[in-house]
Amino acid sequence: MPHWTVDVFDNGAVRLGTNTVCDGYARGYAFRVQSHLHDDHMAGFDKSKGEQDLFMSPETRQLLIAERNADLEYRDNLIPLERGLERELPDGSKLTLLPSGHMLGSCQVALGLPNGIRCGYSGDFAWPLDDVMQVDELVVDSTYGSPASIRRYTQNEAESCLLEVVCQALRRGSVHVKAHRGTIERVLQVVAGNVGVPVLASSRLIGEVDVYRSHGFGAEELVALDSDAGRAVLNERSYIRLYSKKDSFGNELKEGTSVICSAYMVGTDHPLLQFSERAYQVALTNHADFEGTLAYVEATGAKRVVTDNTRSHGIDLAIAINKYLPQVRAEPSSNSSVPS
Repeated sequence: MPHWTVDVFDNGAVRLGTNTVCDGYARGYAFRVQSHLHDDHMAGFDKSKGEQDLFMSPETRQLLIAERNADLEYRDNLIPLERGLERELPDGSKLTLLPSGHMLGSCQVALGLPNGIRCGYSGDFAWPLDDVMQVDELVVDSTYGSPASIRRYTQNEAESCLLEVVCQALRRGSVHVKAHRGTIERVLQVVAGNVGVPVLASSRLIGEVDVYRSHGFGAEELVALDSDAGRAVLNERSYIRLYSKKDSFGNELKEGTSVICSAYMVGTDHPLLQFSERAYQVALTNHADFEGTLAYVEATGAKRVVTDNTRSHGIDLAIAINKYLPQVRAEPSSNSSVPS
């Protein structure tokens, strides 16, 4: 697709025009946009911070600083951009970030090129969204791009299911909940005021939740695992323990009930998957499903779409877009090598 302004390199870096990449590093590109903070979108970050100007939402920057500390707070090439505001870059292109609903600070990335073409990258996104970017060419996330990835239940129903499972399990003992960042904070909102037991978390996760709180997020107060209070809670019968990034879930749960919060491999008709009386999975997710992905593509107004084929379902999604959205031409990403 040499005539297109967008593509995805084999390392996952999304190319917008000739000077900007998103969520990955590519030599010779002056600018990097960080759509959000999940690990699979952070490839090459240390190289980028040494060579590129990095643009992101203020919330993403704050989460990065809280996690990595070091010199990030003092770097002048780590540039916060309020979502909804346009910023002209030194090469004459114009960058706008819009919320994607995936986690705190997550963004859709729209770039107006000097030649008048407007291109964009969805990032990971939820559906529906209040504000969808308008672009000519689009790179779209393909995580749930398979026609088999249709959910016949709402996220409200998934949240109700989670609360029911947690409350029932607490009658039998402790509950251990594992989820990705962003989703784990949703778990906190679901249980807030509804469980009446201590909620334990690592100091790292508590620091992350504190960033969420500074942006208006309400949640249960957390007890640090490595504190005296935390060690005392572990001796109690009933509590909730949260696991997210860098928190080891272990190979064996000696007591209590485990709950994984993810839509991966959960059926299409109901948000609950039960493995045993002590193990569950609830399809709590901040990703659009297949139908939501098609609706998002249509809402962007894009006429040319590249599906991200470096992660999953890129080919399936391109075929589906061409079938169901005949006004759009879609191709899977080329996954070409990054410039050396």
